[in-house]
Amino acid sequence: MNLTSRLGRSATGARTTGLALPAPSRGVARIAAMLFLATALFVIAGVAGLALYASSHAGRVYQGVHVSGVDIGGLSPNEAEATLATHFATYAAQPLTLAAGDQRFALTPAEAGARLDSAATVTAAMAWGREGSLIDRSRAWARALLLGTEVPPMIEFDPVVTRRGIAAFAPDIVKPAINASIAYDAAGQPEIVPDVTGVRLDYAATASSLEERIAGFGSDPVTLVTQAELPAVTTSTLSPALPDLSAAVDAPLTLSAGDLVWHVPATELQPLLGYDARASHLSIDSRPLKTLVTALAAEVDHEAVDAGITVDENGRLAVVPAITSATVDIDASVAAIADGLLRGDDEIVLVVAETSPRILDDMAAAAVKRGESLMDPGIALTWKGGEGELDRGDLQRALTIHSRPGAEEPFVFGLDPDLIQEELSSYAAAFDIPVQDARWRLSDGTIQLAVPDSKGRELDIDQGVASVLAAFIADKPNVELSVRTLTPEWQGKDGAAITLGSDILGEGGTYYGDSSDARRNNIELASSHLSGWLVPPGGVFSYADNIGLITEETGFATGYGIVDDGGGGFTTAPVVGGGICQVSTTLFQAAFWAGLPILERHQHPYYLRTYGEAVTGLPGLDAMVNIEPDWRLDLRFQNTTKYWMAVVLIPDGAMVYARIIGTDPGWDVIVPEPTISNEVTADTTMRYTESPEFPLGTETIVESARDGFDVRIDRTVKDGTKTILEDSFSSSFAPARNTTMRGTGTGTE
Repeated sequence: MNLTSRLGRSATGARTTGLALPAPSRGVARIAAMLFLATALFVIAGVAGLALYASSHAGRVYQGVHVSGVDIGGLSPNEAEATLATHFATYAAQPLTLAAGDQRFALTPAEAGARLDSAATVTAAMAWGREGSLIDRSRAWARALLLGTEVPPMIEFDPVVTRRGIAAFAPDIVKPAINASIAYDAAGQPEIVPDVTGVRLDYAATASSLEERIAGFGSDPVTLVTQAELPAVTTSTLSPALPDLSAAVDAPLTLSAGDLVWHVPATELQPLLGYDARASHLSIDSRPLKTLVTALAAEVDHEAVDAGITVDENGRLAVVPAITSATVDIDASVAAIADGLLRGDDEIVLVVAETSPRILDDMAAAAVKRGESLMDPGIALTWKGGEGELDRGDLQRALTIHSRPGAEEPFVFGLDPDLIQEELSSYAAAFDIPVQDARWRLSDGTIQLAVPDSKGRELDIDQGVASVLAAFIADKPNVELSVRTLTPEWQGKDGAAITLGSDILGEGGTYYGDSSDARRNNIELASSHLSGWLVPPGGVFSYADNIGLITEETGFATGYGIVDDGGGGFTTAPVVGGGICQVSTTLFQAAFWAGLPILERHQHPYYLRTYGEAVTGLPGLDAMVNIEPDWRLDLRFQNTTKYWMAVVLIPDGAMVYARIIGTDPGWDVIVPEPTISNEVTADTTMRYTESPEFPLGTETIVESARDGFDVRIDRTVKDGTKTILEDSFSSSFAPARNTTMRGTGTGTE
């Protein structure tokens, strides 16, 4: 090639001067360009391929990723979690083998408290191939694709469950260390029972191995780790004791305390004996010995018992023998037995302290003779108009015997005054006639004698009891009882002198216009029984005495009343006389506002609104009555004015009024607003009760929900500036409930 000099231009068009190189051929340039292009395309393709691979696994686990052999490559997190959860559930249900020597036990991973945290495990799997540079990540992808990669599972263990699962096998593995001990052969001679090395289970080491196996989803057996447990007392420790122990148990032991004797065989002595290896001599274990003596003392110990008197099967007085006390001194007796055993004694007496009783048998025998002489004759009773007797049986039932240890006469006989009163009262019940005061009643505006007076009589029971007690002690066979004639305070002739003022001392009024026919009948009938009765100065008005029995025979009908529900509460139910409490409440309000002392009053279990309404009512100003043949809840008040007064009841079909009529004493009745507290909201749920008193199929609302509360009403009565009465009335009302009563009786409505 010839080199020639020529002018040329630079790339900028400037003119240059230099050597000119020969231009490459077009073929070489084309090859170079193709190589460059191929390389570029290869690089671009590689990058594009990597990008495409990464893109195709966005939100998915890269290929080749395994968790304990489970391939989750290409799965979404949810799919991977589901796959792992299913695989682990199957694995966790398959038992693993736990080995201890030749023993084999089965325990599933689930029973071992293992739980796969699949979410955390998948999070770790998703992180594979997503960290570092593109080169680092591509290497990870390639390694996983070619060789696969393992991500460890995230498994949690409940240590309590793990220990419990392992502990289930402990009874078959664990063996306690057994100390060498002394036993006795059939001939009663001591021999050594060799010690035994024990086995204990190492829970921590076993749990660690078990958790490691499960963490890898492994199935190979797991070794139960155990350790040796050495005894505290060995055979060599006890060997020197045998000769002395043989000598100590060669014969039985006899113990005694008074008339009691116990034979303790050598076999029962053996637990008492021991050998102190450190001191190299025979010892007595005082603890079992004390237990033995304490058990024997329970048969010996007793308090001193004075001689007494009883009634034998023939109804005669008899001596109960005295008993001398005995108390075993346990500590002294234990010491005596221990010393005796060490000396080789075969008979030992327990140490017992004794105390004599203060009343001896001969003292009781003398008293028995005296008691029989008091009861045998009995006591004859006489009184004007009758006679009776307290025979030996009566006196024996009432006999009292009081002992007086140390006294010259250690027994004192007497009679129980209450039992003697019962005996005398049985005679009085047949003999006594009650006194009857004359009673007057307003009728058509005039005072008329309603109940004539009559004298009464009664045995003087108190005097009679005292006389019988005195006669018994004095050994007198006869007692005369006193009879008292009872004169009425008010006689029929006194009626002419009665004057009745026309002042209204107090008034009450309550509404009954919407009552049922039965309730209306009861209110009006009760009012007719109670109205018009006069009360003398100082006298007491009793609702129950004046109304009489509440029965159908006396005209009362079945209405609604408050009764015990049988469960500790109350309910509204059909009762004969339902409604008479409205009359007692109205009358109570009249007596309250009149300033009269209320001697007896009972609240209703829950608040009845109409009883607390103005003008005369207040919350808590109610009075419940219940009148039965053998008991009563009454309303009673006293006339503390100086004048006669009358009780007037006026039912007009809508209202029932109660008035206390007499001479105005000029009192002021001061009543502040009631104090209400402890309010309780009522349950408004409707409840249903049943009653055979009403036809089948009928339903009636008998009670409405009303809140409960406590209320106190204070009252002060003044005569001018002088306070003559201060009192208060407290009520505690339970919440009332909505109640519907269903009839269960025969017939139809």
